[in-house]
Amino acid sequence: MYISLYRRYRPQTFSDMVGQSAAVGVLLESLREGSLGHAYLFSGPRGCGKTSAARLVAKSLDCSRRDDNCEPCGECENCRAIAAGEHLDVIEIDGASNRGIGEIRDLKSHVSLKALSAAYKVYIIDEVHMLTDAAFNALLKTLEEPPANVVFLLATTEPHKVPVTIRSRCQHIPFHRITIADTVARLKYVCLQENIAADDEAVWEIARQSDGALRDALSLTEQAVALGRGSLSVECVRDLTGGSSRSELEKWVAQLRTAPNEAAASLAGVMAHGVSPERLCEALFVLFRDLWLYSMWKEKALDALETSEAEKAYLAAESAFWDKEKLRAACALCNRLMPRAHYGMKGDVFSGLVYMGLLDILSGDVPRLVQPPAAPVPARAAPTAAPLYTQQERQVAAHRAPVQQEAPSLPPEVAQPEEDEPYIPFAPADLGEAYAAQERPVLAQAQAYDASELCARLGDNEFSRLIGKLDTDRLAIAAALLDAELCRSDGSLEVRFERPAPARNFLAIPKIRKALVAAAAKLWGIEAEGGEENKQAQSSASGNIFEEAAAPVKEAGRAAKQTEEETPEDEAHSLAAHVLRLAGAELLYVESDAADDEPDAEQI
Repeated sequence: MYISLYRRYRPQTFSDMVGQSAAVGVLLESLREGSLGHAYLFSGPRGCGKTSAARLVAKSLDCSRRDDNCEPCGECENCRAIAAGEHLDVIEIDGASNRGIGEIRDLKSHVSLKALSAAYKVYIIDEVHMLTDAAFNALLKTLEEPPANVVFLLATTEPHKVPVTIRSRCQHIPFHRITIADTVARLKYVCLQENIAADDEAVWEIARQSDGALRDALSLTEQAVALGRGSLSVECVRDLTGGSSRSELEKWVAQLRTAPNEAAASLAGVMAHGVSPERLCEALFVLFRDLWLYSMWKEKALDALETSEAEKAYLAAESAFWDKEKLRAACALCNRLMPRAHYGMKGDVFSGLVYMGLLDILSGDVPRLVQPPAAPVPARAAPTAAPLYTQQERQVAAHRAPVQQEAPSLPPEVAQPEEDEPYIPFAPADLGEAYAAQERPVLAQAQAYDASELCARLGDNEFSRLIGKLDTDRLAIAAALLDAELCRSDGSLEVRFERPAPARNFLAIPKIRKALVAAAAKLWGIEAEGGEENKQAQSSASGNIFEEAAAPVKEAGRAAKQTEEETPEDEAHSLAAHVLRLAGAELLYVESDAADDEPDAEQI
């Protein structure tokens, strides 16, 4: 019966392992010192030698004539039985087919039995990540404390799917992709042993197409040899892979530069062979990357590139005709097209995008590949003169840079705060979209309030003059007024709010209203109704201050006014404190003074 190349040339000794020197070194040293662990987890990509290494460990443990270097002899009865997969004490389990708890229970029932004809019983579980959670849980105790003569060797391509409780009980040895140079050396050895005439360029192309998997490389070699009737040629490899070989793309890139009118037909011919847009995009990216690296560092870059002698000669000749920026732009073009090719794109659409993009690069139109800059933010028109000032304008003016410091390139809405001023983001979700969309800077320390400094920042307007008339410990009132609109008419002061807010309830506190009316009276001559009785009420520290002062401060909304008239003072204070607790971010309003009849900031 015919045996495939990858089975015939499976490594039979540790020295036959290709490209896994670190993993092999760990296993060999453990075997020499007699310190081999009871459980190992081998992880790595497909076809890199995980199962082969597990079989070699089993051979070394049970070989009756192994040498001093712990290499199995390969000739004794145990070695031959393990190589054929017939040894009764080396049990190979396919985790994808035997993934249930029943199979693991059978394993546990036999694991404590003595080995039949060897010194050790070795369990090799391939694709162990396919086991179910129940099977993993059933394996935990046995894997942690197996019998002295039992070794578990687990192999997987996806170690992140193995539970951490399993990984922590194993010694994890990672396997890596096999390099192109190591794959080429192994393929040449196999061709020499099989008397196969092989082109050097074809061997390098197979090594690239295998993507670090030696098993895939041997399988592709076997198919190409069958297609070539006993020989390995570039044409056979191209027919198998659907085009996009390195040599073919090298000729197309040179043709694109010298005869762009013929390059379109050549690219269509490459796509007609059946190559996927994703693979073609990756191959083009690697080619332009190699050209760019060679144009930057010449021969020094060859140490980082896995190329044949013919490919090195091509890089030296072709890089002289390409500018570094154009090569970099070509790599960027392939990078942008790669995700779209991965998720599906018609071949003619992909070839058209590649062809047009590379022609633009060759013509010197490199900036077209760069994302255009965002349109500048238009400056906001100056507000018309009006006695009312909106919330946003006052907030920006109060807490941004001073008026004398101009920022001509930025509108006031996006001007940056002073470096020495703290910037605290504020966007409570329950206060409307305007609050959530904008971060409001606030002063960090209420005790450091300076009316003159704040008014200087506000500029010359009625709002700033009103703030200047407040007492120096009334920063909370100033902060509350930032959310309001002020209007005075007929000797009265009106406070308006666009939407319900904690500031509205805060300004309804009697003593807060009295302080606001007093500041308005100083500025505009607005007197509280009640004459002498009002003056006596203002000097009084007890009683219903709102009823005695009778200040004509109005709020928008009949429900709020009715609440003010019907709610007693204590209930008003409790309601305001409750609203402020819910608001959270409005705590600035209760940091004014620690009066007995106001909510305490520490309590809130």
